[in-house]
Amino acid sequence: MKNELTDKQKKVLDAIRRYQAEQGYPPTVRELAEMFGQSSTAGIHKILLLLQQKGFLKKRQGGKSRSLNVVQDLLESRDIGRACSFPILGKVVAGMPELAVEEREGELYLDSDWVGKEDIFLLRVRGHSMIDANIYENDLLIVQMTQSCHNGDIIIAMLDDEATVKRFFNERDRIRLQPENPTMQPIYVNKHDPSFRIIGRVKGLLRRY
Repeated sequence: MKNELTDKQKKVLDAIRRYQAEQGYPPTVRELAEMFGQSSTAGIHKILLLLQQKGFLKKRQGGKSRSLNVVQDLLESRDIGRACSFPILGKVVAGMPELAVEEREGELYLDSDWVGKEDIFLLRVRGHSMIDANIYENDLLIVQMTQSCHNGDIIIAMLDDEATVKRFFNERDRIRLQPENPTMQPIYVNKHDPSFRIIGRVKGLLRRY
């Protein structure tokens, strides 16, 4: 079958998925080459081209170095790894907070070896405040429910019953929710504000083309 992957192609594809799940953005070609101990990027470029031709990978327009994205239909396949069903919940705004309603849009079957199994859900993004973190309108965020996070983590937070996705920073007497868009301002929260809580930490994202 022309769309069947070789072992090397599977390893590169899996490396891209895992890197994006851990970092929140895809690796560069140079980083992929380093992962596989290659001093030249030529071999990786060839594999990436084949993955694109087979429909497993898309490259976002604009010439950015982190433009690789795994096609979501691949991740929805029940034939890859150990697939589990994960709910798609109400929308979250990547801008000023907006009411988040926990309505199910549906569900997706994802590889549990990749996203994990426990306390995982998906949230759809609206807004543009996280574009420099490679998070765009209509992306599905893979979220692990937890109230524990570290400085620099991208989180889903509730404030006055409203939800937003931002980068978290624990400062001296306050919490800073930092957008990844230079045109937007951070949100500052008193550490003792009872209306503030962390819902979860973003592990990665899915994007449909």
